[in-house]
Order: sequence, then C-alpha cells, then structure tokens
Amino acid sequence: MVIRELDKKRDRRDVEAIETAFETDVIFDVVATARSIELLEKPLAAPMTKRYSIGEIFAGWARWDHGWVADDDGVRGFACVEHEPWHQRLNLWFLYIAPAWRRRGVGRALLERVEAHGREVGATHVWLETSNVNVPGVRAYNRLGYTLCGADTRYYGAYMPGESAIYLAKPL
Repeated sequence: MVIRELDKKRDRRDVEAIETAFETDVIFDVVATARSIELLEKPLAAPMTKRYSIGEIFAGWARWDHGWVADDDGVRGFACVEHEPWHQRLNLWFLYIAPAWRRRGVGRALLERVEAHGREVGATHVWLETSNVNVPGVRAYNRLGYTLCGADTRYYGAYMPGESAIYLAKPL
C-alpha cells in the first residue's frame, strides 16, 4: 500500500468510485448541558445504513487544499485537508476507505500522512467533523487518538435531519 499525493485529474474517477456506506446498530445521542457535552450510545431497533455523498469531495464549496490516496493497484482510500494558519488547525475535510479495505490499516496510514502534513505546515492539531450516526468512524478516530471537542445539534438542519455534528481533534 502506497500513500501518495492525490492527482485531481487522474484519481478523480477512482476516488468517486469509493463506496461511502456503512452500517450501524447504534447512534450517539448528544446530551448537552450548559457546561458539558456527552455522547451516549443509543441502540437502534434495527441496523441502519448511512451513505455519504462522494460527489461532495470535488464540489465547489469544498475548500480542501491537499489530498492523498491509498494506492494498492487502485485507490483504496482517500483523505484531504485544509490548513487554517490563523489558529494552527488542520481541518480533515474527508476521509473515506473502500469497504473491503476498512479495518486493515488504510485509514491509519492516511491519517498518519495527514498528521505529518499538519506538522510540516505548523498546525498544532487536526480537527474534524462527523455525524452522531457515524459511530464506527468515531470509534476508529478514538482508537487513533482523536477526542471529542464539541458538538452542534443544529448544524445539519434540513440537509441531514435528526443528525448532530460531532467535532473531534488530535494534538500534533
């Protein structure tokens, strides 16, 4: 497996072919008080499948400026970031791993490259946003040293009704 710079023209079709769906039988209830935020696991009556829109990666509003692919005779995963120098933050815009390659170290390798880039550009931390439905993703980020740093129960509005944004960060 090689982690290499994304070539937006050459890799676009392969990146857009990555299946983003995952299944979960729990979600996080975001419980916020005036001075605390807690994520409580809530079992679902039946497993649900969530699929993110892979087309958003190359949307005009996506401001990421660096990307990498995990290449093993084909793109197996993708990560992209944006550096915000004013507060020394590296935003992880997208991280997707093809289903057959999940839990095989691809995400870890991509995040190691992301974090190395963050150190190279002077970031003090990597920051990301995901949904309270993405319990498998949050668990993976936690295993890799990312911790809860915020939540917004209104962030998605009508775009993803009933979902809350969860923010995670890792110091570099």
